[in-house]
Amino acid sequence: MGTVRVTLRLSSADVLSTPLEVSCVSELTADSGAIQRVKVLGTGVGNNAQAIHKANQSSDRSYMYVKNLSTVFEDFVYVYEQTDDTVVAKLGGGEFCFVPVDPSANLYVYGTKIDQIVEFGSFGLDSSDVRYS
Repeated sequence: MGTVRVTLRLSSADVLSTPLEVSCVSELTADSGAIQRVKVLGTGVGNNAQAIHKANQSSDRSYMYVKNLSTVFEDFVYVYEQTDDTVVAKLGGGEFCFVPVDPSANLYVYGTKIDQIVEFGSFGLDSSDVRYS
């Protein structure tokens, strides 16, 4: 069994009427995971969208990291759930997200342009029933 340590720090002196300083650390139990960088081929929901999380690859908990590696903020990538094509994240160039996801979700990503590069990773308690092909 392994551990993934997640640290998030939010700070600002001028966004709110009082200074913002929030820090969170979490130790997540995982026995599998990987980080990949891929070119996004799809520009909408459908056949060319990149799979980033397959249903039931984790047996209990699953944690998803996605980062848009574009240096242009307007080059968006969209993360969506395949069942009903609901967009769950819109990331501008340089933005990222790290979220716990339902292990039964099929998540895909598409971009505003072909060949945008996205970095993604999924961590959790492995289910040997599902493998990427």
